[in-house]
Amino acid sequence: MTSCTLPLLEVLNDSISSGRFADTKIILYSRRDSTTGTIFKPKALYASRHVLKSVPYFSDLLSGGFAESKSKDFSEPVDEDEQAEDYGYYSDSDLEDDIDDAGEALEETTPLRGGSYYHFCLPTNSQKPVQTDGEWEGPSGKGAVIKICDIAFITFRAFLIYLYTGHIEFAPYGSDANRRSRSTEVVSLSKDSIPRPSPKSIYRLADKYDILPLKTLALNNIRDGLERCDTVEEVFSEFSSRHQEVRIMHANHLTSVLSRANEESAQDLWDQIEEKIDCYINGDLDHAVDAVILLWKLSKGYANCSIDTAGV
Repeated sequence: MTSCTLPLLEVLNDSISSGRFADTKIILYSRRDSTTGTIFKPKALYASRHVLKSVPYFSDLLSGGFAESKSKDFSEPVDEDEQAEDYGYYSDSDLEDDIDDAGEALEETTPLRGGSYYHFCLPTNSQKPVQTDGEWEGPSGKGAVIKICDIAFITFRAFLIYLYTGHIEFAPYGSDANRRSRSTEVVSLSKDSIPRPSPKSIYRLADKYDILPLKTLALNNIRDGLERCDTVEEVFSEFSSRHQEVRIMHANHLTSVLSRANEESAQDLWDQIEEKIDCYINGDLDHAVDAVILLWKLSKGYANCSIDTAGV
């Protein structure tokens, strides 16, 4: 017998009598302008509050006197031209870039069957799909509406699947141009484009919502990909600057690589490190102060920064 998560069983039980499989609309931003860095193009996801309430943050949000707990009309359109005011992580690789490698504007894609919306919703007589020019626009009816301004659409979509099923599979970890260098086959699990998010983006989400099992999965995936990434780039990255355990893990890996490298390779790595430190001194890497201090201590033998990331 195939096992189901408790939240999914609760959703199925409720939907049998209510005819509704989704009662919450979540709006998230999906794209980034490669020239200006602007985050824009919000999209909608639909889910059951039974599933969302398995996370304490959303349980409080949907149960208390917050505006998000009030019932609103799902048919109200999402303003696709709206921009995020304070996304906070502009190098997020789960955001789709608006410009391709040749500098040309990308065409709008439909990553999932059913247009721009991914939904956990079985249409019924009281919840019919809305058709506009042949594209499905989401369920009708009313429910809670949550707007999340600092998590990517792709990241949260994978997170919802994780909440429903307990399963998540990450896209390959690395330091390249990420989304623009990752094919549909790489970022999707099936022809319907079940998402494979960046482990960094999921780690950031799990850290924000204090979901330790998911955070550990993402951290372990990052650790497993250390040999495939640009270690110097990762040590000085904006992401590492925000998460101490990740920064220490990358710094320890870098010192390990240096200890094993031949003279020529080691010198090349130190040249890259010095270049990053020069950028910091010139004010181009303000976020990298902790990385600079950590690497200085490691180079002088003043710090033993080994940590057991498997237990984080």
